[in-house]
Formats: sequence, structure tokens, C-alpha cells
Amino acid sequence: MDFYLTMSEEEEKFRQELSEFLDQELTYEICRQHAMDKGLGVEARQFARKLGEKGWLGLGWPKEYGGSGGGLNYEIILVQEMARHGARVPNEVARFMAGPVILHHGSEEVKQEFLPRIAKGEIEFGLGYTEPNAGSDLMAMQMSAEDHGDYFIINGQKTFNTESHYADYHWLAAKTDPNGLRHQSISLFAVDQQAPGITITPIETLGGERSNEVFYDKVKVPRHRLIGNKNEGFSYMIQALNYERLMLLQTEHLFPTMHRLIAYLKKTSCNGVLLSEDPLVRDRLARMRTEAEAAQCLEYRALAMLINGQRLDWQSNLVKLFSSEARQRFASMGMEILGHAGLIEEIDPLAVSHGEFARIARCCIVDTIGGGTSEIIRNLTATRGLGLPR
Repeated sequence: MDFYLTMSEEEEKFRQELSEFLDQELTYEICRQHAMDKGLGVEARQFARKLGEKGWLGLGWPKEYGGSGGGLNYEIILVQEMARHGARVPNEVARFMAGPVILHHGSEEVKQEFLPRIAKGEIEFGLGYTEPNAGSDLMAMQMSAEDHGDYFIINGQKTFNTESHYADYHWLAAKTDPNGLRHQSISLFAVDQQAPGITITPIETLGGERSNEVFYDKVKVPRHRLIGNKNEGFSYMIQALNYERLMLLQTEHLFPTMHRLIAYLKKTSCNGVLLSEDPLVRDRLARMRTEAEAAQCLEYRALAMLINGQRLDWQSNLVKLFSSEARQRFASMGMEILGHAGLIEEIDPLAVSHGEFARIARCCIVDTIGGGTSEIIRNLTATRGLGLPR
């Protein structure tokens, strides 16, 4: 089920070129600059533009919108190879969440305005879905967008908008029909993140990344920034969800971390015995590897379905559920192996591998919450995958 064993000669040539480019261009700082860590900084933005110059952010998109051809296989190679190098696509919300919806549902004006700049790596979006009283139940959101003909007036509050303090635009979901059916009352907008009336306040998280509360006070949004049809935003979000999860959740990220841990254990002794020779340590390592490979098998199965044009439903939910919980178990076992050394944060020169296990252990808590809680995904899998009654 190894994705790399199924590549064509042309795809393998692309992978090798990409790998060589990443070996040359990636730095530790760039690898850390993403939404769930330090956030998008100057270095990552410059790196995104280099990817854009290569045409690699436009893979799979039509050339008239800044695309560079290729198919879904090439997009998967891009995210997988970057994960193998410990990195993520810098403008991932723009490329894998906002961009595809604009491509399939946006007006021609919106496509021309945003898609070429996304493909060049010039802009990033902040995700504006969650509200204080509408977490996993997105249909319960209350932010209002009143239609005034040529523009909308938006009022309300979003929370846990992690990219908003550095994003160029807000990928915003708001209620455009307060009296309509819940799934037919939400619309999507592309809003200037610095527009008058928007206030952004920080939320410091356990994982160390900054998230935000975003307040809208009579924010005027031009009508052409409405994405697709009014009141159909929720269906666009659901259509895109399976693709988003598979592009943003890469189990491949765990393997470089594990390799660094093994390298540390091979040179570190306790009571005169290398930690890599300790039976309990070896047991934990075997479990970590097994968890990671099981998660990757589920991921590859769903990716194969996506490539073959099959409809995904509970399969991507299962990938998200197992992968997020496996990452938490992975972090927990790594901390068990390292003991007190695992608690040392990266600011201390004695930290093992820049304190990455302490960081992962904190960051992975949100994995089973964001993008759909494990409880909700279990319910969806039970009804859609197993055919159990609601």
C-alpha cells in the first residue's frame, strides 16, 4: 500500500526533483512556520513563493488560473514529500481549503482575483468557521451577513481562527438566511483580513501556537467576494472536507520524528546500556511504528479512492479519527521512552531534538478536536460506514 511504489516514471522524476529542492531550500525555521506552530513568517512566505515559481502550488489547476497542469497524483506527491522532510505547504489553507472551493464554485471574477496569487504562493487565508457556541456543529453558527445588494454587512464573532493574525484574507462562513433551513442558510466569503470593523485578539494555546478571536462590527464586504451561490456555503464546505483532511493530515510527518528519536537512543546510555537495547524501549518503538504504519495504510486507501474518482465519505473520517488519536499515542510513548528528558523544552540546550516530543505532546491535544471531534466522527462512521441507526 506504499504510495511511492505506484508512481509512474514521470511522477518519480518529479518527486526526486522536489526532494532535491527541499534538501537545498528547507531550513529548521521554515519547517516550524505553519499554522500549528510558529505561524507563517517571512521565511516561509519566501519559501512559498519559490514553490510558486516552480509551478508546484498550481499542480492540478487549469493554466488560465495560474495552474501548471498535472493531476491529483502530483498534489499528493507534493504534500507527502514535504512531510517526509518535516515541512508543510506554507499557504495550506489557501491552497487546499479556499482554493479548490473557489476553483469549483467561485465566479470568474473571484477565480481570476485569487487563484493565480494562491498558485504563486503570494497569499494565505485564515479559516473562519468556528464560533464560541458553535464548535463542531457548524450549522449552529450565528454570525450574520445581511444582503444589501452590492455588498453584505457582517456582524458577529469567530473563535480559534489560528491564521488570522498573519493571513491576508479570511475564509469566512456566515449566516445569510436566519430563517432558512440550517444547511441552506450559510454562505462563504473571502474577506480582507484587515478590513475596517475587524478586531483580532490573541488566544494562547497549550500547544504553543497562537490562535485568535475575530470580531466583526458592521464589516462591509463587496458582493463579488461571495463564493458561489448565496446560502449554499455549507454544502461547499462539506464537499471539500474529505479532500482537505487527506491533504492536511499526513502521517508521513511522524516518521522523521521517530528516526530522530532512534538516533538519540542509539547513542544514549542508562546504567551502561544503550537505550536502544532496552527491551521496554524497543517495545514502545515497535508500537509507535505499528501505529504510524496502520494510520498510513488507512490514509493511502482513502487517497487511492480519491485518485480513482471514487466518492469518499466515512473513509476520510476514519483517517482523521485514527490518525489524530494515533498521533497522541505516538507522543505519549515517545515521552515514556525519554522520561524526564522528554519534558525539557526547546529553549534548554539539553533538550532532545529541540524538545519536539514535548511540543508534539502539547500540540496533539487539539488533533482530536479540530476538524470534527472524535466523538462526532465516531457517530458519523457508525451511521454512514456501519449502517447503524442514528
